[in-house]
Amino acid sequence: MNTGDKIKNNLIKLSHSIIISCLSSIYLYSPNVIIKNLIFFISSTYFYYDTKLLLNRNKIDYPIIYHHIGALFLLFAFYIDYYGEVLIYLYTLAELSNIPLFMTYHLKKTSPNMNLILSSNVIQTIFYGYIRIYCFTDFLIKNTHLIYTPLVSLLGIYIIGWVWFITLCNQVLDERITIRYIMIDVRDKLLNLI
Repeated sequence: MNTGDKIKNNLIKLSHSIIISCLSSIYLYSPNVIIKNLIFFISSTYFYYDTKLLLNRNKIDYPIIYHHIGALFLLFAFYIDYYGEVLIYLYTLAELSNIPLFMTYHLKKTSPNMNLILSSNVIQTIFYGYIRIYCFTDFLIKNTHLIYTPLVSLLGIYIIGWVWFITLCNQVLDERITIRYIMIDVRDKLLNLI
């Protein structure tokens, strides 16, 4: 896949996350069948489309395939109202945590401003960690009964979230020297203004 196609695909992912975050947030506060159907139709179409793209690559990313199949299963459970409130809450959190990821990827591919990219990378890591690690862990601890249901596939997606968070932390650690110099540069510029 060339860079232009990767950017377009990333914009589709970003659009999906924004639209679904909005719809599922609305659904949490005012559940209705129209929004439920939109969430199910848009997301299942997206996951099917993205899975098809992933399977057509030379190197198949099996954890992401698992993630997508698990997400489709959980969307179906939400649709038939099997732990629907639980699933839509977790799905809202998951899609919210994806927005900074796709924004940072877009900046990395399109922006020449390294300060902006590094700042975005730090923000995405903090935001993703707070939602996918802290909020999900807290929720799963308070709802351990879910591991005795077919929703146990949530644990696989949860573990993938941990792996991705560690990857993001490693990226920030790799860039820490650059971030330090940027912070010193910003501090020096602010001191010169005073």
